[in-house]
Amino acid sequence: MNILVYVIVICFFFVLFVVGVYNSADVTVNLFFWQVGPVPMGAVVAAAAIFGVAFACTIGVIDGIKIRITNRQLRKQMRRLEEEADSLRLRLARREGPAGDRPASDGPVGSWVEPRA
Repeated sequence: MNILVYVIVICFFFVLFVVGVYNSADVTVNLFFWQVGPVPMGAVVAAAAIFGVAFACTIGVIDGIKIRITNRQLRKQMRRLEEEADSLRLRLARREGPAGDRPASDGPVGSWVEPRA
């Protein structure tokens, strides 16, 4: 799957390179209250591609940080729940006694017993 992504990215940048080379005319770029120009069209396309990649990487890094924070919280919760389960098992083991003796009124647990006639 990663190779497919790499091939697509390389094709995308190749197309941008070809568009930049064939469109060598100078253009003026208007950014709200700011005007830049004349600038070669290839430079504008390259700058747009670079800013787009930077924006996507920033979003990816922020998402990765959120995932790491969530994983850390879940690991802490899992550790706490495992400690609680261990303490409950220990309490249950102490209640049953050393030989696993149970009071006579309990009978076998978890099995079916035939009625006595």
